Amino acid sequence: MDKFDRILLLHRLFAQSRRGASLTQLANALGCSSKTVTRTIELMRNQLNAPIEYVKAEHGYRYVATNGAMFDLPGLWLSASELQSMVLLLGMLENLGNSILGNELKAVRNLIAKNLSARGVSQPDLSRRIKVLSLAHKTVNATTFSSIGEALLARKQLELEYVDYGGKRSRRILSPQTLIYYRDNWYLDAWCHKREALRVFSLARIARCEIATTDARELATEQLTQHFAGGYGIFAGQPKARAELRFTPPIAIEVARQQWHPLQQGEWQNDDYHLSFPYSDERELIQDIFRHLPHVEVIKPARLRKVVKTRLSQSLGLYK
Repeated sequence: MDKFDRILLLHRLFAQSRRGASLTQLANALGCSSKTVTRTIELMRNQLNAPIEYVKAEHGYRYVATNGAMFDLPGLWLSASELQSMVLLLGMLENLGNSILGNELKAVRNLIAKNLSARGVSQPDLSRRIKVLSLAHKTVNATTFSSIGEALLARKQLELEYVDYGGKRSRRILSPQTLIYYRDNWYLDAWCHKREALRVFSLARIARCEIATTDARELATEQLTQHFAGGYGIFAGQPKARAELRFTPPIAIEVARQQWHPLQQGEWQNDDYHLSFPYSDERELIQDIFRHLPHVEVIKPARLRKVVKTRLSQSLGLYK
């Protein structure tokens, strides 16, 4: 633990407690010696003007409020592990929709750069060592993203023009519920007032979007959970079938470590791993099945098995 981590941990201990803590207690919390705690306290007093005092009646050190306000560290202070996580998160955000949040994140990036610099770490060098790669990312209009975020937090309806997978346009009025970043793309869970049902919308397919003055319809958390728990991947809804897949070596062990669905069940049958789970829409499931060929077989249901078999036959036809 470096001196910055010790300062941050001491600050959090003092900020959370109104009673003094002894040097022994502080040393145990920081995992260092009492002398190191004393040096850290002096450093905070001299360089950060931290109002740390030893209170005899409490046999320990604590913050003393000045002008009725408790002391706080200036700027953004993060521990080493928090900094690493934040840098990784910023790397992800920079890949979300061609810097959709780029301007809003400048201040955070500057504060993180100062923290890194104080620790003798170069942000460009750290960024060069940590890469976040996006696959099959679809571009989202920055104005659309901003409007959806504002409507979501302000609990207002959205009026938009949506383009489906086949290119057909439709006008929709939505009550936004949840914004999701899934497999390198943004989606919106919303109540569709046209269909009178919960639907999932790809932000990349929204051609036009405006915030309405009407309040959004509120849905209970339980209703949202039940609706999306029975689906598979980004496709939600009540379960229509239960898939049973058989994975063969050499990928069986790897699949056994994965979670394909929150309600999945798995068992070993000799060297093969059998995985079963409910689903409401087969589209994304079929894509995942094809990613594991030729080491996966659809056992049930018959319809899913037939669809996969038909697509395999069609694919083979391209290579004749």
